[in-house]
Amino acid sequence: MNFDYKNLIVLLIIFFYPSAKSAENIFLYKGTFSRKIKVEDLNQFKDTKKLSSKLKNLIKITNQKEKDLHKFLSYEIEIPIKASSKLMNSKIGTVFLSRLSSVIYPNKILDKKLSTKAMRSAIILGSYNNNQKINLIDFFKAYPNKNIALDLNALNKTLKKVESLKDLIDFYSNSPFKKLKDGRSST
Repeated sequence: MNFDYKNLIVLLIIFFYPSAKSAENIFLYKGTFSRKIKVEDLNQFKDTKKLSSKLKNLIKITNQKEKDLHKFLSYEIEIPIKASSKLMNSKIGTVFLSRLSSVIYPNKILDKKLSTKAMRSAIILGSYNNNQKINLIDFFKAYPNKNIALDLNALNKTLKKVESLKDLIDFYSNSPFKKLKDGRSST
């Protein structure tokens, strides 16, 4: 029997190559300020309200309150998969995700198309995994890159627009234009 080393190498790479199933680290940027926090630290705080030492230091540096951070991490938005998928693949949704890609993107990769696809994927998968609801931790766990960059300056400007997206999704999913929502419109 002739042993093929090329096939062995390919098999070893497939089985042992580390792949990013979800985000593990979040890099926070605000001007010259930058810090790294583990998604698991945020998840543990959300579940237990106990701060890791790194998260405690980050809260002190940013002058935040534990209660506000916990509320922010626990806040859930209902995202019906079918309606939100149609919305995110529409022109309006693509523009919104493109603008959001300047806030959240794969760390050290400033490609808006890649970031837009990653966000779309994280929103849909996060919603699917949590009964059509999503919070920030679910989003991070579904984000298809190990390291996420978060621009805090751009985030402050965008947070106000997130609520309008929720309102748009609510309108679209509860619209009296049932034919439009189901894609049966003749126009």
